[in-house]
Amino acid sequence: MGTSSIFFCILFLGGALGLTTSSAQGRLRCYTCNFAKPCYPIPTECQDDEVCGISIGTSEQSEVIQRKGCLPRAQCPLQGHATYWERSYSLQHHCCEQDLCNAATTLQRLPSCLLITLLILMASFTWGGHLLH
Repeated sequence: MGTSSIFFCILFLGGALGLTTSSAQGRLRCYTCNFAKPCYPIPTECQDDEVCGISIGTSEQSEVIQRKGCLPRAQCPLQGHATYWERSYSLQHHCCEQDLCNAATTLQRLPSCLLITLLILMASFTWGGHLLH
């Protein structure tokens, strides 16, 4: 595998893991969809002071709803409330700061040691074939 192939492989892996940087204009693009099920997220450009988020709501009857979209950065650590179909829900916000990083059902960041291990494995598969010949 050539140097350019290795570069594209690392670039692809970085994008798949959500490591891409924000758009050139400095504004994030986030998936947006309301509480409706099923959710068909649409990419949307956020405002300067916003990040991507998933807001998960739970009712007193343990019903769960979910909304994706741009959230004010200051709102991320706060609990919220929403009314949907005449039911009250307590909201927990999960935020991230990369383009389209709120695609998952819930946001989880990979530990850095796992990321480094994945990159080392990818490099060993790429360069390992050359060492065997």
